[in-house]
Amino acid sequence: MRFRAWMFVGGAALTLALLGQLDAFGPVGAAAITVGSSVVLALLAHGGTSLATEAVAFGAGGALAYEAVRSYLPLVGMGILLAAIFGTRAMRSRSWRELGFHVAFAFAGGAAASWVVRANAGLESTLWTVAIVVAALLASLPWIVPTDAPRTFALRRLSARARGPARFALLRAVVAHRRLSEADVPEKMRRRLDRAFDDVIRRSERRLDARGDRAQLDVRDSVDQLVRVARLAVARDALLEDLDAPAQRVAAESDTLEAEVMALGEVR
Repeated sequence: MRFRAWMFVGGAALTLALLGQLDAFGPVGAAAITVGSSVVLALLAHGGTSLATEAVAFGAGGALAYEAVRSYLPLVGMGILLAAIFGTRAMRSRSWRELGFHVAFAFAGGAAASWVVRANAGLESTLWTVAIVVAALLASLPWIVPTDAPRTFALRRLSARARGPARFALLRAVVAHRRLSEADVPEKMRRRLDRAFDDVIRRSERRLDARGDRAQLDVRDSVDQLVRVARLAVARDALLEDLDAPAQRVAAESDTLEAEVMALGEVR
């Protein structure tokens, strides 16, 4: 994720530099540059296969809105563009309040970036480059807003569709993935866990779409294993942090995990 964030900063700097010179490319070239760069940035901001189609749509829609208003309200146009680029990332927020804050933060970052670019237009190349970098950092500010990971969000969406034991199993998978995302897990193990969660998502989608043998597509055993891994990862972190009282911490974390599952089960 950190690597993607820095890639986004670089892409935002290049995009802002190009957007400042759109009039030199003609209407067709300007539209192509705006839409292409916005879609790429939206995919970078999202970073997952879930909602990738929506990310492309948001990026293209934001680019068209920017093209429509940039001649009249450039700050507003860039704000709308950045809000659209971060739209699918904002959708992974854990509450409506966080989603609104994320979108507003992206709009403000886009407006601020546009102001910096326009205020420093016409400077010598060195100062112009510095201004573009500052503007790109402003445009990338929404990265500091916490959201669920793409796989966590995919599990959340599936749990909203499921019913009964399947819903409870997917809610447990949501909590397990959140815990493992925060835990200090070796890279090789994290890749194996990612494949395991992808398998749970794939089988759950097929089960909910009634494709294949429902018994073979049951994910409860896999989720039980992932929950145990999450508990062990939390226990490992507790042992490393405080070797004096690990048992109490492990028990407390286990109870908290189950309580969070039950709380999620109440959300409709």
